[in-house]
Formats: sequence, C-alpha cells, structure tokens
Amino acid sequence: MNKGAVLKIIRFVFLDAIIVFSSFIISFFLRGILAFSASSLVFSQYANYIGIYVAVIIVVKIALFAVFGMYRRVWKYASVKDMVAIVEAVALSTILMGVIFYVLSQPVPWFGDATFRLPYFPRSILIIDFLITLLLVIISRFSERMLNELRFGRPGLRKKRVLIIGAGDAGETIVREMIRQKNSEYTPAGFLDDDPAKLNHRIHGIKVIAPISQLESIVKKQSIDEIIIAMPSVSGKLRKEIALRVKELGIFCKTLPSLYEVIDGKAYLYQVREVSIDDILGREPIHIQTPEVISEIKDRTILITGAGGSIGSEICRQLLRLHPAELILLDHSENNLFTIENELRTKSGTINFIPIVASIQIKDVMKDIFSKYKPSIIFHSAAYKHVPLMQLNPEAAIENNFIGTKILSKLAIDFNVERFVLFSTDKAVKPRSVMGISKLLAERYIQVLTKKSKSRKTRFMIVRFGNVLESNGSVVNIFKEQIRNGGPVRVTHPKMERYLMTIQEAAQLAIQACMIGKGGEIFVLNMGHPISILELAKNMIMLFGMKPGSDIDIIYTGPREGEKLSEELIREGEEELVGSEFKHIFEARQKIELNYEDLENALFWGEKEIQLNDYDNLFKDLRRVVPDFDEKTIWYRSQ
Repeated sequence: MNKGAVLKIIRFVFLDAIIVFSSFIISFFLRGILAFSASSLVFSQYANYIGIYVAVIIVVKIALFAVFGMYRRVWKYASVKDMVAIVEAVALSTILMGVIFYVLSQPVPWFGDATFRLPYFPRSILIIDFLITLLLVIISRFSERMLNELRFGRPGLRKKRVLIIGAGDAGETIVREMIRQKNSEYTPAGFLDDDPAKLNHRIHGIKVIAPISQLESIVKKQSIDEIIIAMPSVSGKLRKEIALRVKELGIFCKTLPSLYEVIDGKAYLYQVREVSIDDILGREPIHIQTPEVISEIKDRTILITGAGGSIGSEICRQLLRLHPAELILLDHSENNLFTIENELRTKSGTINFIPIVASIQIKDVMKDIFSKYKPSIIFHSAAYKHVPLMQLNPEAAIENNFIGTKILSKLAIDFNVERFVLFSTDKAVKPRSVMGISKLLAERYIQVLTKKSKSRKTRFMIVRFGNVLESNGSVVNIFKEQIRNGGPVRVTHPKMERYLMTIQEAAQLAIQACMIGKGGEIFVLNMGHPISILELAKNMIMLFGMKPGSDIDIIYTGPREGEKLSEELIREGEEELVGSEFKHIFEARQKIELNYEDLENALFWGEKEIQLNDYDNLFKDLRRVVPDFDEKTIWYRSQ
C-alpha cells in the first residue's frame, strides 16, 4: 500500500473517531443527562465515567468499521451498496456497544472486597447515538459525490474529473463542449499549460493550474480520473512523453488527433480518442501539401490496386479529400473490397467508385480494365508481404509481386497512363527473403522500363518505406492480440529493429511523391530512426495499463527464415539519399550506373523460368539481379 493510501485511511479513522465521540456526547445532551448551566457544564452521575464510555465506544466502532471495509472503499464512487454497508457497520457496532456496557454495568471484582461497576445509562442513549453516528458517517462518505452531482450533473451520473493539457484553442473548445453538453461524461478540473502568461487565468471558469512539468502532483491533488491532451500541433516527442507519464500514474489518457487528422484544422470533443501506439512512437505529424496535389488529382480517374489492403484503403481515403472523378478499386479479396467500398460511399456521394474483384496476374482481365476505364494515375499497392509465409510459397510471391507489376506497368505504357507509383519496401534492400527479392525484381523492372521508355508519356515512380503500423498482420496487431490474451508477448530478438510509420503518413507521402516525380525516381519516405521491437512491446504493454515482466511476460523466439535483425532503406555503396522539395521525402539516387541491358536479360530469362516453373534455376540465376543473394536461405517446394 502506498503512502498516499495510508494517509487517506488515517484521515478517515481520525474523522470517524471525532464523529463517534461527538455523537455520544450529543446523545447525552439530548437525553438531558448532560446540560449547560448559566456558568458551567452540569454533569450527572455518569460524568466521572465519560472517559471510559468514550474510549470503549471509539475502539468498538472503529474496529467494526474496519471489519466492514469502510477504510478500503473508494468513496467518490459511493453507491447504495456502500450505504448499506455503513448502516450495517453502525448498527452492529451500536448493538455490540450496548452488550459491552451491560456487561460492565454488572459488579466486577476489583481488589480484595472492592468491586467495579460502570453505571448503565438509559437505552435511549444508544438509539440517539445510532441515528446521529449514522447521519454523520453517511455525510462524511457521500459528501464528495453529492457535491459533484450538485455542481456537474444529474444525480446518479458520476462524471470523470478531467485534466486538460493545453490551454489553447483546442483546449478551450473541448472545455466549452464539456460545459455545454449536460450529459457529457466529463467535468473539467483544470488546465496544464507551459505558457507563463496563461497560468492562474481562467477559461470558461476553469483555471490554468500549472505547467505540464507538475502533471503528477496535480493529478494526485485534484483526484483526476482522466487526462486529455488537447494539443493537435504538439510534437510527437512531447505527446509520447506525456502519454507515458500518464500511464505511469495508472489513469486513462486520451488525446485529440494530430493536426493533419482533425477536420478543417478544428478540434471537437467527439474526436477525443484513446492514446494509441502511434502516439507512443512519438513521430512528428506530416502535413500534405494539399493545394499542389489537388490540381493533379481532381477530376481524374485513378486506379488503386490492393484497394482493400491496409495501404491501398488508406490511399483511397486520402484521395477522397482531393476530389477525383473516379476511383477504380481493384482487389482479389471480395471481403476487403466490400468493406472499403461501403466505407467510401458513406463518405462521398459525388465520386464514382468502381469496385473490381480480380487478380493483377491475369493479363487479359487487366487489359480489359485499362481499355474500359482508361485510368490517368495508378497506385500499385497490391502485393504479398508476409515474409515467413512467402518463404514457404516463393512461387506466389514472385508471380504476384514481380509478374503482376510487369503486367500492369506494360499496360500503363500501352494505354498512356500519366503516372504509375509502385509501392516497395525496405525488405527489397539487400534482401534475404523471397518477399524482399520479389519486390526488388519489381523495382528493377520499373527501372529498366523507365530507361527504355523515356520518350513515352508514362512516368514511373517507386516509393520505398518500412513497416506500417497496424496494417494487416503487423507486429502492432500481433502484440495487441497477445496482450489481450494475457501474454506472453513474443519478440523475435532483443536487438531487432524496424522502421515504422503510420498508415496515414505512408499514404499521404506516397501521393505527394507521385505528384513531384519526373519519372524513374525511387523515393524513400522519411521513416525517422529505427524502433526497437523490444521497446515497442514494452510500451504497448504499458499502453494497456500493465507492467512488462510482472503483468505480461516477454519471451524471445529467435529470427525466422528470411528475417533480418535490422532493415536498410538504401543500398549502401550503390545508392545515396538526396533531399527533395519536401523534407519527408528523399530520393535514392544511383551512385553506380546500372547495366540495364544485363538487368533486362536477367529479368527476361527469370520470367521464362517462372513460366516453366523452373524455380531451381530461377533462384540460382537471381545473383545476376541480386549479387549478394544466397539461394540457400530459400525453402521452396519441388515442382
């Protein structure tokens, strides 16, 4: 039990001792046994024994109160059940007190022939004492709840005392809505803000109490139930720091979305959400350059492959804001496609959505789609991405990720598509897995195609980034499920690191990169620093209000086939990062000129081997495309 809890118990015991003493003395006055004269207190025959009476009563009643758990309850949540416990404790202690005093009123041998006999007072004293004690104890326990209800809402609705971090426009809006909405679950207890000019000022009657550095002490002093971070433009680092400090206190922490997520730059109470792992990562919010992008997207027909997947569906959501004429939603999963189409239709009634269930590997079907709808821009996000699964199914990875990309990119040239964006991955850099190799082959093919078709209309761009938070099958979702099941959380290796970014960031930057590309670029999104997977697991456990190691165990499973402890975003020695006009987008520029003729020949023969199901020779010949690739790391079925 912590020091604060012990002090709280001591305060209640002291208060109850005063109540018990006062009730007993008042009972004597009301019964007429004690009275005031004009000049002094007049005592009856019981006066000499008042000290004994009071000592017995305090000991008996405090002991019974403790037995009934009256010092272990959280009284600001007091209910009818708690009131019943009070009645039982006071009634039983009064009965026991009566029995004890009756026993003491009988002659008791003392020294020699002497006897001790405590005068037994009228039984009506016990009844009066019971009623007064009961009334005062109920008032002492229910006063906090009653004051809250009188001040903040209807009886029976216990509102959460909320501390707002940030006394700016967003904080003002949140408090105004809390006050205006009578049925809101919140009542504002105060603001924290680091601006000295705001300290001790009031906003809608709510005081700016202290700077954020005093968070812990204010939470304890003000009996705070919940924290709301009302700073949409706050840095990711500070949001992370605040969220983790609040979690250490063991109370709920919520936040407004980042500025790029809120509607029209304004904050509303309904947007308040739980702190997520995105916030704990502390990444800085990214602001898409909307004015420049709208002119390129508006009134265009856009094809999104893998539209039902994590990245594809977010691309669709982001494109809605830019007002295209048509969105062609292509996916081989009918369930995913159904979900994203329904979502998009509820958000926009002006855009034409064309859902198509099809595989990018079927050339004739793809050709019919291009011929019928004539897309201007293609976002190609369809891919098999799960490394261990693709190790066991290398044919599927190569045929979908490489051959599918080849089919789409050639059709893009044939039908004069203006822009084609291939979504790639950091696993394509020095790959050790089939999935990484398949994406590298797709990258190389796009590079060869760009070199051959410079005079053509189509501009090809590659966007390369790391892991996306909360995508299907991501480490975040896996950890969530393991924590909900009570653990353990399975971490591959204590030194494993990954580049991580949010789905919204990846989608917005990919759209931006598409618009600035001249053709042939490999754009690398700013992933920040790689994140320790072990630290991610610990932070997620804390996010669920538990402690790593004590509440939820962490175990190490060892790297699986094809997994690396760390990933790279560029090929050191072959590529260099060059800045673009947007600080969050870099270009991986070739330092060494590729031999495009050799690449084209290797890809040509690789495709022939795929068509012949000759995967033995394919993986051996991959050294022509991936010089440091070891085919022994690949397990594949005999054909």
